Amino acid sequence: MNLLDQRVSEIKSARPSATHLVELTSLSRYELTPDGRVELLAALEKHLSWLNSHIHEVTYLISLDQPGAQSGGAFEGYGANGVAITSEINDQEREEIAAALRISPNTAQHRIDTATLLVHHLPETTRALADGSISTAHANAIARESAPLIYGGIDKSVIAKIEAKALSSAEFSTPNQIAVAMRKAVAQVQPEELAERFATARHERRVLCYPERDGMATITALLTAPDARLVMRSLELRIRQIKAEGRTHTADQRRADAFVEFFTSGEKNIESAGASDSHISSVDGPGAKRKNSAMTINVMVDLPTLMGLAENPAELSGYGPIPATLARELAKSHQWQRFITDPVSGELLDLGRGRYQPPQALIEFIAARDRTCRFPGCARAAELSDIDHAIPWDEGGQTNPGNLGVLCRRHHRLKTHGGWKIISNPDGSCTWTSPYGKSYMVPTRPINDVA
Repeated sequence: MNLLDQRVSEIKSARPSATHLVELTSLSRYELTPDGRVELLAALEKHLSWLNSHIHEVTYLISLDQPGAQSGGAFEGYGANGVAITSEINDQEREEIAAALRISPNTAQHRIDTATLLVHHLPETTRALADGSISTAHANAIARESAPLIYGGIDKSVIAKIEAKALSSAEFSTPNQIAVAMRKAVAQVQPEELAERFATARHERRVLCYPERDGMATITALLTAPDARLVMRSLELRIRQIKAEGRTHTADQRRADAFVEFFTSGEKNIESAGASDSHISSVDGPGAKRKNSAMTINVMVDLPTLMGLAENPAELSGYGPIPATLARELAKSHQWQRFITDPVSGELLDLGRGRYQPPQALIEFIAARDRTCRFPGCARAAELSDIDHAIPWDEGGQTNPGNLGVLCRRHHRLKTHGGWKIISNPDGSCTWTSPYGKSYMVPTRPINDVA
């Protein structure tokens, strides 16, 4: 690390400021080492968050400048597509902002809504944005997912607890992971509302076909989350078969071919491999062909809810919260496999051994513990990934929970051939070191957290 690299690292570690921003944009980035450029990118991103915190504050103040304006008055709720539904109270300021920034009135209104949520209702998130500890995308996710509670009149102390939990995990989570975790928190606070919304939305399931140019067409499907997961899992299984057949297609082309074959072959490729009693269930689709396969979807539900004594939301792995009614519906006609967790930490400790030989049981354990690829920010599902030895077998690595973990094929290759190193821990946490020598901690994920 040269002196310029060191200066960039010092600025990145400091609180963002105008002086630091000027220095970052004035230095010669061509004199930095590759590692220094990564530090510069992170430092600039941190200052972008700082700038956006100022933009939100000014936008919020403008929304209060017009006669008759009132805090939060513009927001009436969220539609089915997640778009804010607003009244006319922001008419003047919305048009003023739209004209000044050369953006549409709808975009201006969205900025006002987001600024109001962050500055007026989520002060800790705004402070975290100002000091650069979270990105703008993280802040927007927290604001968007908090909105139903904020404008639904939930006590401010509840919102503060959800906000604090989101901020505490932001360092190790992508914006999408934060959004899913927030949905879980909202579902836990409003389980009945989640069930009601699902019951209504379920009636909207449909498949549509739109003609496109050049002899092509687009098919879209709106399904329940478990059905969608099963369809995609089945497609992934067929994609692997197509790849093994040696077809020289891109991943998107293989997925398209698998989609057509799946729905035109007259066969159901959804297969099952068990579930659990009180924590995680793996379920198969209706009419599925029974084969010795790992085609599953995982649903975590607590025992009181499963027995109908509580209405806590369940968790669909790879998706997020689903209502208790749907979890019980899935549980009625599907196989189960037992998972045992620590009641305090949520760490996966063991799983039932009745259905598999030990090697397969160990694979099931690792997949259930990790749930996604362990590379920072990767959300590739465990069932579509590889079981990797952190310390290779031929270098003395053992086949045990402390040395095994889930990696998608891309990041598996990156570890094997791309210079990335990993230190693995028995609880599933790990630390990655990049070819530039940078370290990235990936914490363990309690079994009751969102995948």
